[in-house]
Amino acid sequence: MNTFNNSPSTSRLSPLPRKLPAVPLESRRISRPLPTIPRALICKKCSTCITSHNVLLPLSSIPSDSRSFKGFSGKASLFTETYNVTLAKAGVQLMATGAHTMQEITCGTCSSYLGWKIVRAHEKSESWKDGHCLLELENLLVQSESTAPLNISSNHRRTSSGSETDISY
Repeated sequence: MNTFNNSPSTSRLSPLPRKLPAVPLESRRISRPLPTIPRALICKKCSTCITSHNVLLPLSSIPSDSRSFKGFSGKASLFTETYNVTLAKAGVQLMATGAHTMQEITCGTCSSYLGWKIVRAHEKSESWKDGHCLLELENLLVQSESTAPLNISSNHRRTSSGSETDISY
């Protein structure tokens, strides 16, 4: 690659490539392990970390007449955050509690169905669900270790908003 040499003695093309300065030592990053998620829930099919018990929607945020959620395969729970998931295009679904704009949530690694993200509840009385993720517990397992690594890949979305045995919340 040819560069211009703008020194006073010559103003012709120089065959030498331009050298960049070295990166200062204090600006070099040190690689650190990713943080861990306590009480992680993982995909039943591929064991990818999906969410944690710590980000369950608090009971104080849920009306007392709406404490039991059901998905297509059984019990479900509302979570405020999910990791390593892919969201489908939003669409309107008619549920028992009214119309909701929702996105299907699938595992970012194996593409297995996990639940729905409630983008918007069309009934005012159901608006407390907006932005939260309804995950079906049948499709999740509790991580056997006390903590699981958080592997957030750049091509998977993070959204904000079980296990084979019965889990009660």
